[in-house]
Amino acid sequence: MLLALLAACTPTESNINQLYPSLVVSPGEVDFGEVVVDYKVSAVVEIINGGRVELDLNEISFTNDFGGVYTLMALEEIEEQDTGVEAMEIPLELPITLAGDERLQLSVSFLPGTYQDYSTALSFTHNDPDQADFELPVTGIGSDGPTPDIELDTQTLDFDVVTPGQPAVKWVTITNIGDGPLTILDSAQTGSGAFTFAQKPIDGSVIAAGSSTTAIVSYLPETADGDNGAWTLRSDDPDEPELTVQLLGNGGGDYQYPVAVIDCPSDIAPPETRIVDGSDSYEPNGLEIVEYIWNLGRVPSGASAEMTDTVGDSAEVYFDIAGSYEVTLQVVNELGVKSAPAECDIEAIPEDAIHVELLWNTNNADMDLHMLNNEETDLFDSPDDVCFCNRTPNWGALTSSDDDPRLDIDDRGGFGPENINVLAPADGRYPVVVHYFDANGDGQSTATLRYYLNGVLELEQSQVMSNNQEWTGGIIRWPEGLVAEQSDPPRNRDKTEPRSCY
Repeated sequence: MLLALLAACTPTESNINQLYPSLVVSPGEVDFGEVVVDYKVSAVVEIINGGRVELDLNEISFTNDFGGVYTLMALEEIEEQDTGVEAMEIPLELPITLAGDERLQLSVSFLPGTYQDYSTALSFTHNDPDQADFELPVTGIGSDGPTPDIELDTQTLDFDVVTPGQPAVKWVTITNIGDGPLTILDSAQTGSGAFTFAQKPIDGSVIAAGSSTTAIVSYLPETADGDNGAWTLRSDDPDEPELTVQLLGNGGGDYQYPVAVIDCPSDIAPPETRIVDGSDSYEPNGLEIVEYIWNLGRVPSGASAEMTDTVGDSAEVYFDIAGSYEVTLQVVNELGVKSAPAECDIEAIPEDAIHVELLWNTNNADMDLHMLNNEETDLFDSPDDVCFCNRTPNWGALTSSDDDPRLDIDDRGGFGPENINVLAPADGRYPVVVHYFDANGDGQSTATLRYYLNGVLELEQSQVMSNNQEWTGGIIRWPEGLVAEQSDPPRNRDKTEPRSCY
């Protein structure tokens, strides 16, 4: 009887599934929509081997690339000094083999050359028998739209003969002759440090159609031997994304200038102190670099950032609040020749899920930042009020302190900042309150609150306050990741009220 049952359960032909590779492509289609002619846009396509056997990709191509309107590149992660891990486009080399669960990222680019519908598909040659005829639809439409067009009134600034020690000034006029707004992405200076720009408002600026802006350049030669350099602009002009202005003085000379190089730090989570390194700076003539000139330029509004230990090839920078910072470096060789400035743009982004900053605009007043554990809590009710006298209360349910708030900066000397952070908040509603603790002779002062949730600035609000007032700016809702802005004005606080946290 047992043999009969075994025979009944055993087929004459094996039904053991053969293992196959599995081609998985995400997303299921690429639709660029309408794109202005001569503008390039890109999308990422991910190819995954969802099977347990190696997937062989022998060919990937467009069924019609319309003569180069569509292009295909591979993406490779690289470590950038300034921005951390970035994806870089590299040529796609086939064939390629993906192991189980291995992924390949592609960059599909669309650059329409005229006004028409560009419908095509990506075709794959591979060894997945179940997806033999698979194609990924790719669509895009060339459309008419406003386009910027950059024009410089000159691409050479020649200062002719200038007496050493006597400054001379010239300028470059940048005009947008197109019919769409022009964005100046960034600029960079190389060569002699005798050329300086009076200010740097140009980076990130937008020039309206038909409008112009001016970059002012000063030339201060130290000798009559001649100086030269260059200034490079990058913009979103589709056919001239990069233009260079040659800088010449006293004949230009043929000297090779020292070069300042900054190794920019990344992953700055304020408040944090980091080292900015200029040790890769070099002197192409083999001379010694004898001086490093560091400068802290642009900082976020309200920041008390400072730079210290600037004597050598590195500097220490204190990033006290979130936002954009700029550090510059010039190096000087043993002959006293100065390099063009190297620029390091640094984004300080909070790593905590909740990061709240308080700033104010008077230099003696003492304001305090509070965050309450719930809407029923009053100021100074310990442990449900995180503030200067209760800096690290235990609020959450985790055994670690990740769900507990921290007051990381308590400023008592004016302006701020103060901040409160929570790495992994517990679910709840958290009112944020400012208390004008002591005017110290300043009178009224304007408090500013900035709410960063998951590293993104969600709300900034300001309120004029008087001594001993409290103001509930907003209520943070978690896990929704929202800030509910409150409309109640500041109210006077009775200092005789009990304060249980001190």
